[in-house]
Amino acid sequence: MSSGQEQISISGRIIDSSNGTSLTGASILDVGSGKGTTSDDSGRYRLLINGDSEHRIIISYLGFEQIDTIIQTRQSSVIDFYLHPVSIEYEEVRVTAEARSDYVSSVQMSEIRLKQEEISGLPAILGESDPIRFLQLTPGVQSSTEGGIGFFVRGGGVDQNLVLFDNAVIYNPGHLLGFVSVFNPDIITGVSLIKSGIPARYGGRLSSVVRINSELGRSDSLRVKGQIGLISSRISLNRSFNRDKGSFVVSARRASVDLFVKPIITPLVKNSSPYFHESTYNFYDFNAGISHRIGDKDYLNVSAYYGKDKYGMTRSSVRGESKMNWGNAIVSGRWTHVFSDYLSLGTSISYSHYDFGLTGNQSDYAFGLVSSIRDYTIKSKVNYFSENHKLTGGLDLTRHTFVPNDIDVDAGGLALNFLDFNELYAYEGGVFLEDEFRLSDQFSLAAGIRYSFFSQVGPYKEYIYDESSLITDSIMYPRGESLAFYHHLEPRLSARYQVNEISSIKASYMHMAQYVHLATSATVSLPMDTWIPSTRNIKPEYGDQWTLGYFRNLFGKQYETSLEGYYKSSRNQLEFIRGVINNSLNMSLEDNLAVGNSRSYGAEFFLRKKTGVLTGWIGYTISRTEKEFERINEGKVYPAKFDRRHDISIAGIYKVNKLWSFSSVFIYVSGNAFTLPVGRYIIQGNLVNEYGGVNNFRMPAYHRLDLSATRTRVTPRGNISSWNFSIYNVYNRANPFFIFFETSGDLEKYSLDIQPKMVSLFPIIPSLSWRFEF
Repeated sequence: MSSGQEQISISGRIIDSSNGTSLTGASILDVGSGKGTTSDDSGRYRLLINGDSEHRIIISYLGFEQIDTIIQTRQSSVIDFYLHPVSIEYEEVRVTAEARSDYVSSVQMSEIRLKQEEISGLPAILGESDPIRFLQLTPGVQSSTEGGIGFFVRGGGVDQNLVLFDNAVIYNPGHLLGFVSVFNPDIITGVSLIKSGIPARYGGRLSSVVRINSELGRSDSLRVKGQIGLISSRISLNRSFNRDKGSFVVSARRASVDLFVKPIITPLVKNSSPYFHESTYNFYDFNAGISHRIGDKDYLNVSAYYGKDKYGMTRSSVRGESKMNWGNAIVSGRWTHVFSDYLSLGTSISYSHYDFGLTGNQSDYAFGLVSSIRDYTIKSKVNYFSENHKLTGGLDLTRHTFVPNDIDVDAGGLALNFLDFNELYAYEGGVFLEDEFRLSDQFSLAAGIRYSFFSQVGPYKEYIYDESSLITDSIMYPRGESLAFYHHLEPRLSARYQVNEISSIKASYMHMAQYVHLATSATVSLPMDTWIPSTRNIKPEYGDQWTLGYFRNLFGKQYETSLEGYYKSSRNQLEFIRGVINNSLNMSLEDNLAVGNSRSYGAEFFLRKKTGVLTGWIGYTISRTEKEFERINEGKVYPAKFDRRHDISIAGIYKVNKLWSFSSVFIYVSGNAFTLPVGRYIIQGNLVNEYGGVNNFRMPAYHRLDLSATRTRVTPRGNISSWNFSIYNVYNRANPFFIFFETSGDLEKYSLDIQPKMVSLFPIIPSLSWRFEF
């Protein structure tokens, strides 16, 4: 093909024929030239082809019948494609027509997309198929702890990931202390992760963007599906209405731990700690969504989520009780208007709220702690397509309300009011412009610029302290007055050079700013972790990342392969030295902060098979993450806690026939870095530890194997009954969770025996679940 041939374009929308909603991420492929693209958030696509011949075009989307058609045209044309949902019969996964050319030919790099069918096919922990957990199986992504939902991307912290559910921010995506995510797998269409080359439309985080969209219904009759499992049980209903112009979905999920697991385990551990017998735990969540097409040019989507975790523990022997609850609530709406085949406008409004509460009492003593963050956000963007350009521009604005910690104590009827951080208010926003354009058949660029800003505003009371840390005065700032203002330019650039039809070289650079921070009181992500804003004394974090990669399709595009190298640096990172509760009691947040820099660099290899009876992937990451803080480790560089040198993950799904499928996951990760004493001394009858460098030791490596078998029966009417049997940690590996020291002997006789003890979390765990759909 010569570059002198006349180029024309075909454009339009990819639409779900059952309800008229747009399909995001559908693949459009010109088989002859190998050129391809994917539909955007509004379901729109644009593909450049030669205008002097006929073209075989293939449109595909997992869970829908593909379209394989011939197009003959000598001028640019607008063509909408309607895809029909298919009944899942669990046959061989044939997506060869999808051809995934966009993996090689798209400018975007470092992006992982997992469809709902892939997520549900892999082994689950206690029967739960979780989208976030399976992102942790991809290169460059590491779990914060075994079984936990918190994750680190290329050395970044858990607070550096922007998690969006239907365009609304989720601040804590975990149930069950982080072991189960808040996303109901039955109502999501899939999950995507961008690690580098993040488009300018996204801001506020340094490491990654995770997008999860809910399914808003696509059935012309009422459809019910759900699951009964050991950890949780769920049910969802969806259907279309108004002559298929709209659709809705509602779902509910509840923890099954107290219903199934505890009644079985309690008789077996009747002699164990009374804390187990006198504790209760439950979580639940609800989802609802509606999608409606208003005329031919307007589309409206509204979704809502509410979830809550409740944990309680009583000790009748000491008249003690403690309760902990936390949860998310979001509402989001999106309106899309199509002005023409080249121009569209999308506007979204969202509300997001996360809160945590802890109460306790024993005899005449009682205390309570509350923290929360609440957002109101509006975002509007314009999409414009031309022959060689794909322009997106817009703006977003968020009003934050923070309650870092509010502590109340009652001791024998005496109320103790600590000086806590009352509500803090701030505005965060940005204006962005990005353009993806083709310079030639081989070379394409995606450039973007984002101007971000952040302002902490009143009302706010500032306390004045003397040299003895006693309050001498206070200053009250009125509503709306700016206490601190920051603004920043954030350039983004990605490039792709198409070597041939099956391989390409990509590079990207991005500069990001982050204005909100997570104050954590532990080395794992927990519900009591507190979000705080940038202030006059707490500066924003800034980060840069450079990435270079080679991408190639193999064996008729059945395999996707990539090799990426990256270097990432961050400034003004925060470490909370003494914990968030201590911060409130001592009335000085800044005194407990250490500010420093970090850097991460490494290489990632990814091999993925998407066709045939055997599908899955192999991922390998070699990386290093280091930190440098003036107030930590005497200012010397030290490894981050989650600096894990090697990370290997292998996932596979094998479909034997229509009834049976098997899957497996194997993980190997180098051990965490942690700090141990290098010597111990007895001084004046006291045991004194001597420490060397921070994180100067390594835990043993983490590895495990999970297996799963699924038997699925589909009736002639399309009803589905599926039984899943999974085994977590098949060879019962005692993986390290943390290490402590057990001391025995007589201190006065200078005869001590100190032995390290390793605590493990999960042994071998079998699970059984039943999934249904009718």
